[in-house]
Amino acid sequence: MFSHAAGEVTDTLIRERVFDDRQFSIWKRPDTDAAQALWDTRTERLKLSDFAEEFFRRLGEHLGHPMLLRKGELHRLIRSVDPASIPAEVGEKLDLLDALFNSSKHLGQ
Repeated sequence: MFSHAAGEVTDTLIRERVFDDRQFSIWKRPDTDAAQALWDTRTERLKLSDFAEEFFRRLGEHLGHPMLLRKGELHRLIRSVDPASIPAEVGEKLDLLDALFNSSKHLGQ
């Protein structure tokens, strides 16, 4: 039930905030290169943290539960992510950010 509800909420929100109907049907096709290029173009100026917060608010409404985390708290979800499910490129960028933040701590001391 959760995955079905999450899919419905996601599709509705994407249609409202990202794509028109024609673009949405292209994005849903299995050709991941075209879908990725379309997503990158259409979300370039979209504040995805606002999108994520609205997704969780609507999902909570859909499931009849309150939204437990606000935008400033969504980082807590990272604890529940299986590291093996993170694409290598994302993992590499996160590692670089971690190194940058750690090195900047030493500069401030």
